[in-house]
Amino acid sequence: MDSTVLLGKATGEIGGFNETMAAAAFEEISHFILRCQFASIVIVTFLSGVLVMQLFTYFTYQRNDKIWTRAIVAWSASWTLVITCYYWVYISYLFVDNFGDWLPWLEVRWLAKMPVFDALAVIPVQSFFAYRAYLLMNRNKILLAVLVLLLTTAAGGAIGTTIIFGEQETLFGASVSGPALITWTAVTTGADIIIAGCILAGLLRSKTGWTHTDKLITRLVRLTFEAQLPPTFLALAYVLEWSQTPSSLLGAVFQSLQSSAYTVGLLFTLNSRIAFTTVDNDTRSQQTPQVFGMSNINNTRRPTDGIQVDVQTYVHDDQPYEYTHDRKGHSKADSLSDGDTERGVVFENGSRAHLTAGSNAV
Repeated sequence: MDSTVLLGKATGEIGGFNETMAAAAFEEISHFILRCQFASIVIVTFLSGVLVMQLFTYFTYQRNDKIWTRAIVAWSASWTLVITCYYWVYISYLFVDNFGDWLPWLEVRWLAKMPVFDALAVIPVQSFFAYRAYLLMNRNKILLAVLVLLLTTAAGGAIGTTIIFGEQETLFGASVSGPALITWTAVTTGADIIIAGCILAGLLRSKTGWTHTDKLITRLVRLTFEAQLPPTFLALAYVLEWSQTPSSLLGAVFQSLQSSAYTVGLLFTLNSRIAFTTVDNDTRSQQTPQVFGMSNINNTRRPTDGIQVDVQTYVHDDQPYEYTHDRKGHSKADSLSDGDTERGVVFENGSRAHLTAGSNAV
């Protein structure tokens, strides 16, 4: 691959194409591929900025998270940022080092490495969600085996795409890597669909009838859609586009966004735990406990003003029989220090307690 590029620079040809032939080959689609490259670098850079902010939030508030979760975040985020920098170097090579030349657009050495880079960033993220699906499905061993097989196949397809596509002399030979690339993207999409479906099924089965729990599960279901569907649709769009126009650079746009979409989705899921914890604490401090199957809208606490407490005190003579026999005629009411009158005590909140002495005490 590199020898082909060196030979092309020496002879002015790549894969039998010289500058004039390359310009003629790209003439009809020149505006389209230029828009694709500019759009991809803008979107990738924007997502990298979002990723950096998410990383700051994650390591600020969740630095005590499980070590393997932090390792996945650090690994995938690092490779995503590497891909962004790599893509910037590629764009600089096309528009700065070789400005006005079309022959470098035929080189495959830059795009051929992207599948392996994507796999290094994406598969750990998929493994994280696959483990969550495994737990939600009651540690289903069959599901775990299927997901491991799919992720391993996706890794093999990415490596195969890099090897086969990298052996081609020009971009127009991209169709040769079709089986490996379709295997990689299709298996990636299939794994995403299975993982998302299992997570949703596990969450829906977790509903208990308690209002607070069910509302939390509903939010988690919505979160799963928001985090999982964008990268899934992106992978699906990539395989559909490549099957129609394999040598078009529109596929390179989808490929450059893939790692960013997965990593941003992962951190979106992890950072949402902060919001869930905050809302849960506010709910617990402001509302009454939940009643099974009932909403808490009308069960908020109300002030307890104007409560009156009536207290009646009775004195029971429990003296021994001999003492009672000697004290015949002694009235039990004499033991009351406040006589036979009723006294009221007013408390700070305006409530009133009455102390009543009854002459017919029992």
